[in-house]
Amino acid sequence: MIKASLFILILNFWGSLCFGNAILLRQLLNENRLEEAVPICRQYEVLPSRDDEVYFACAWIYFRSFRASAADAVMAKLKNSKTLPEYHLLLIYSSVASLLQSPEAVKTMEANEKQLYTEKLKNRITETQKLLESFISSKKNTPAAKMAQELNAELYEMKGQLEPAAFLYRGLIADNPKSGRAHWGLGRYYLARGDFRKAKNHFEQTAQFWPKHMGSRYNLALIYISEGPENYSEAAKWLTEAFKLDSADVGVLEQIGVILEGSNKISAALKYWKRALELNPKAAIATKKLQQYSYVVVEDLIQQQKYEEALTKMGPEKSSEELEIDELSVYRGICYRNLGDFKKAKMYLTGFVTEVGPKNPLAIRELGIVEFNLERYDEALAYFEKASVLEKSEALNFAWMGFSFEAKKDFPKALEAWAKAASLFKDPAEVKKSLDKVAKLEIKLGKREVAQEEKAPESEPEAKTESKKEPKVEPKNEAPTDPEEW
Repeated sequence: MIKASLFILILNFWGSLCFGNAILLRQLLNENRLEEAVPICRQYEVLPSRDDEVYFACAWIYFRSFRASAADAVMAKLKNSKTLPEYHLLLIYSSVASLLQSPEAVKTMEANEKQLYTEKLKNRITETQKLLESFISSKKNTPAAKMAQELNAELYEMKGQLEPAAFLYRGLIADNPKSGRAHWGLGRYYLARGDFRKAKNHFEQTAQFWPKHMGSRYNLALIYISEGPENYSEAAKWLTEAFKLDSADVGVLEQIGVILEGSNKISAALKYWKRALELNPKAAIATKKLQQYSYVVVEDLIQQQKYEEALTKMGPEKSSEELEIDELSVYRGICYRNLGDFKKAKMYLTGFVTEVGPKNPLAIRELGIVEFNLERYDEALAYFEKASVLEKSEALNFAWMGFSFEAKKDFPKALEAWAKAASLFKDPAEVKKSLDKVAKLEIKLGKREVAQEEKAPESEPEAKTESKKEPKVEPKNEAPTDPEEW
């Protein structure tokens, strides 16, 4: 008796659960939250339901998520509902749904395969639409007829017949202003027509009624980006929502990079473009942008003293006879200088200064550093002096003059150069190093007495095979881990 009561209790509980699931499944279907609905439907592949509404909802969910065989299996359980209009409508739609492939699957098709698929699908759609129109005529003004109109509009859109599709979507919205699917269809229609104002309106409605829909949010972001930097904040809002829905969507990652680029946060943008390229090596925007900002990537590697990796990132070199001098040549020179290959460093830096940047102070200073390491101090000084004219407030130019004058034993001029460097450095550590140099040189020249308890500082030998370290550079902007930080 107890066992029977327990069985009835479980059966009643399961029945109420199934009924609740039917309402939930319809809600998820109406909000296009298919991936949330599919796991719920899967339980009914092994467990029975006393409510055919569950099977109806799951059949639509499976069809719309490109699981036609699973939908057919669910429909087989609708033994007591085969005379209902919705069952008839499912049968009509199943003809097309059985052929439909997901957008991802279509992208992987070869050209011939895709053409055959498209032609076969169009023929099947034409046949299905004839049945739908007959169904709509016989079920006028019923909920099933509205569902059929929605399907018919989608089929027109699949065939590329946008005008009749838009006409039907407008009618559906007039009847039900909360139809997310109709707003989504009209948004795409106006986007194709270049009417961004109306497209935005319908995409915003779609996003409201489909709270987890990526496409509407992504398209809204694209429209706002196209309107210029003044609307980037609005674009960022929609990309933030899209990113939260799928942080591995390549298109979203690429557009986040575009917005960061517009805010001049190039290093942060590069992180998103690199991630997009990791996910899809053919990502067009990420590929183009990484090529465009290759110098930033190289700069970051040089900043981290990863000189060999930076050289690799700049691509293979050509022979000296075919040497190409471009914007990256100065970075090649810096890398080779830091790796101790002064001959190659001089070749690239000289070529850059001669052909590309005759007034580029960085390249000119680097040439001076190379000459210094080759113990050609007069040549080095000439470059440092030229750089100091072009860049009067750059402390490094005067610091390197100080090194060079010291190497020539011209201590009065070295003292003057180091004093100037100390006045220009911003980094306290570099200021201290420069003042220490000044103190040593003043003692050497008898301009400063040494306290009895102090010893005169010994002069520091200057390395010729290694270049001097430059002041610490402020870290570049990092990509936010949460887009809300934009």
